[in-house]
Amino acid sequence: MGLTERECWFWLCSRPWLGVRSIDKLLGYFKTAKNIYYGRNTQYAKVQGLKEAVRKKLENPEEKDESQLKRDIQRLEILGGRFAGRIDKEYPEKLRHIYDAPAGLFYYGDLPDSKRPAIAIVGAREASGYGLASARYFARALSEMGIDVISGLARGIDGEAHRGVLQEKENGEAGKDINRGKTWGVLGCGLNICYPRENYGLFETMKFQGGILSEYGLDVKPEPWRFPMRNRIISGLSDGIFVIEARERSGALITAEMGLEQGKNVYALPGRFNDSLSHGCLRLIQSGAKLVFKPEDIAEDYDISGNCLGSEQGKRKLSLDNSEQLVYASLSLSPKDVDTISAQCGLTLSETWKVLVNLELEGWIRPMGKNLYIRSI
Repeated sequence: MGLTERECWFWLCSRPWLGVRSIDKLLGYFKTAKNIYYGRNTQYAKVQGLKEAVRKKLENPEEKDESQLKRDIQRLEILGGRFAGRIDKEYPEKLRHIYDAPAGLFYYGDLPDSKRPAIAIVGAREASGYGLASARYFARALSEMGIDVISGLARGIDGEAHRGVLQEKENGEAGKDINRGKTWGVLGCGLNICYPRENYGLFETMKFQGGILSEYGLDVKPEPWRFPMRNRIISGLSDGIFVIEARERSGALITAEMGLEQGKNVYALPGRFNDSLSHGCLRLIQSGAKLVFKPEDIAEDYDISGNCLGSEQGKRKLSLDNSEQLVYASLSLSPKDVDTISAQCGLTLSETWKVLVNLELEGWIRPMGKNLYIRSI
């Protein structure tokens, strides 16, 4: 009976030694994945530009174990994952026409809806408190306007952007608005590997609040060269790329450059001129990226209207008592220690600690190390 065309697509996309360019060369000659799988050695030799190492793998019978392939498909299903190749209607329309479009995607949750606007939020892994707070704030605000957020699940800006979208869930308010944006993480490794491990909780939550996706099959390790490749998927799934903190040479700028090549809008958050984490963003602005200082600067490009967090926060602020308002007003996006807060507000240390605990529980402020706090914008 043999394998189906779709099973052969799964086989193509789950071979770690088969890159997307090799797959396209093979499809150019064989036309279908099934023809590739059942191809003869003499045919493989006729494929123009195919590397010798790839040809030898294709000729190796051990790479074409049908029973093992069916077990691999079953294993993905048991793990809760799914697969979509280019031949499937589920494959994201936004990816179909980008350069080096992935042949297939392995994913948890859902795939992004191409009819909804989506913004990639990317930036430095070793971000500052200002950058982390900004990523969370903008992601949350954009999602409340109905914009999906795409990023790479890395530490720093990526992770905070995902958390910003999920913040309502953390506060027990998820599901209030069915039009609220969701978030997707694009991996540079196998779907079943969470990298970095510190984002495991986020990884698990996102399966139900958007999704996790990768062009790599199960168990593929997160090798450094894979991450620049995955950036084309982040930008490809998005309508615009928003960079929050980036050095002059960084993966975030690679994503922005790929977005420009794909005809996407590029946005950048300005920072201090003498901060190396701002140099990449300032360079983008200098080169024509749109300077952003409020969520509406992005949303207005997608014909979306909606109230941002600022007005809601103003209403909530009325619920703070005098001491809480005093402490909150003394904080900014630069970390401040408890002794300084106490002195500036004229409160005792015990009073200050009590207020800080209350503000943190309410989500107004965030700890940034031992005895240091910043506002949660």
